Amino acid sequence: MKTKYLPLLLVFLIGAVYLSLPTPTLPDLRDSARSDEEGDTWQNPDQKGFYSDLTRSEVLSDIQSKSQIKFLGLTLPTYRLNYPPEDAFTLVRDQTKSNYLEEIVYPMRNSTFVNGWEPEKAPQNANLTPDEIPDISLHGVAYQAKITLRPVNSPVWARLIIWTLIFPSAYLVSLAFKNA
Repeated sequence: MKTKYLPLLLVFLIGAVYLSLPTPTLPDLRDSARSDEEGDTWQNPDQKGFYSDLTRSEVLSDIQSKSQIKFLGLTLPTYRLNYPPEDAFTLVRDQTKSNYLEEIVYPMRNSTFVNGWEPEKAPQNANLTPDEIPDISLHGVAYQAKITLRPVNSPVWARLIIWTLIFPSAYLVSLAFKNA
């Protein structure tokens, strides 16, 4: 084997190990009560719902810090994608109320959708008076927000197949550019 391919082999092996690491379990949200509603328990067993008084930034930082992946002594970066709240119907669950929807992504591995519903921050076109704002409560305790977490995971074999196919594809593309 030529020594010029050793860095490429090293990148391939490091990537394969990264993609083979176990997916962290979906964490519980701190200072929050776990929902026992039907939509949060039996419709999607991987999904979790919480009633909380945490703000949006507190929720996202808590979930991001608890679901970190460590590799070779490093904490791997995550990326946050912001979606319009209307997409919660298709990305989280049908009939889900939403003020914000964000996705915490581990590239080429998995992601977690974080949906938040805060009734006092209802859209302006709702024209609700303070008395008409719905209460969010669980077992008689009032909360500021309902948070729904939905993980989207991929199987390890699929990750490894895609990772392996990237290398011959990149080689073929480089050949095409050389000949052009």
